Amino acid sequence: MATLKEIAIKNGVSITTVSRVLNNDTSLSVSDDIRNKIIKTASKMNYKTPRNRVRLKSSNKLTIAIVNWYNANEEIDDPYYMQIRRGIEQLAIKSNINTVLIYKSDEGFLMDSIQGVNGIICIGKFSRPEITSFQKVTNNLVFVDSSPNEKMFDSVVIDFHNAVNDVLKHLVSKGYKEIGYFGGIEYISDTVKLGAKRELVFRDFLSDKGLLDTSFIHVGKFTSESGYSLMKEVLEHKKRAEVYFCASDSIAFGAIRAIHEKGLNIPEDIGIIGFNDNHSSKYTFPPLSTLHVYTEFMGEQAVDSVLGKIEGRQVPIKKVIPTKIVIRETLK
Repeated sequence: MATLKEIAIKNGVSITTVSRVLNNDTSLSVSDDIRNKIIKTASKMNYKTPRNRVRLKSSNKLTIAIVNWYNANEEIDDPYYMQIRRGIEQLAIKSNINTVLIYKSDEGFLMDSIQGVNGIICIGKFSRPEITSFQKVTNNLVFVDSSPNEKMFDSVVIDFHNAVNDVLKHLVSKGYKEIGYFGGIEYISDTVKLGAKRELVFRDFLSDKGLLDTSFIHVGKFTSESGYSLMKEVLEHKKRAEVYFCASDSIAFGAIRAIHEKGLNIPEDIGIIGFNDNHSSKYTFPPLSTLHVYTEFMGEQAVDSVLGKIEGRQVPIKKVIPTKIVIRETLK
C-alpha cells in the first residue's frame, strides 16, 4: 500500500499537499491538473486514507463499503456523486461507523478490498454482473440514485418526473416558449447505456404543451466541457432557444462560459437553468438558477437504510427524496 510520501515524490509536491488533496480540502490553492494527478496516482497505488485502513476482523465497529460507479477523476468532473458520498461519510463519522471507499477502475471494482464489510452503499448505476458481485460480499445493499430492483434492494432516489416537470412549469409560467435542453448519456459499461430520464420527461411535457422543438435538444456528457461545446455549437447558428434547461450544473457552467465568450448576456439573450444545485452554482456570473437536489441528505438516508438491513430488516424500502427550484439570476 502506498504512503503519502511515495505519492508526493511521484508528483513532485509536498506530503502536506497530497494529504490535503486526498482529504478533499477545498481551501487548498492548487491547479486542477496537479489535483487530478495526485488522485490518479493514489488510485493506481491503492492508497487508502487512515480512516479507511481498517482491520475488519479486529474492529468492534460496523464497517460500510461505499462503492462509487465513477472513478476518482469523473467524480471531480461531476460533483453530484461526491456530495452524496460526503453525506454518507459525515453521518458515518458521527455514528462511529468505519467506511471503506472504492471507485470503479479500468478493471472494474476491487472486491477484495471490501471483503468482510457489514453492508454496502452503491452510489450510481450498476450492471447485473456488478450487483451479483456485491451480493457475494453481503446482502445488506443500498443503492443511491438508482433502483435496480425495488423488490430486492433498498434504494434512495429522487423523483425525476416531478423534478423536471417543476422546472418546465416554471419556465412556461415565466413566458418562455422556446425551451432547449442540454443533457448527457450515462454508460453502465462500454456496451450498455442508460436512457436519459430527464430528456424523456422534457420531451413529454413540452409535447403535451405544443412547445416541443427537437432541434433545441442537444446531448453530450455530464461535464462542463460538454456544456461548453454544446453551447458553442448552438451559438454558431441563428436559430436557438430562449432558455436552456441543463441536465446538470456542470453542463450549465460550461454553457455559461460559452455565452460570455460570444459577448451575449444572461438572461437577456439566453436563459439558463441547471440541475443539482452544486455548491459552486451560487458563485457563477450571474448566479445560476437550478433545481436543488438534497444530495447529502440522500447519503444520510442511505446510511439509515443500510443500518436497518444490518439490524435484520427483510422488507426492502425505496425512499424518494423531493427537490426544489432555486431561482437566481440566469432566468428573466
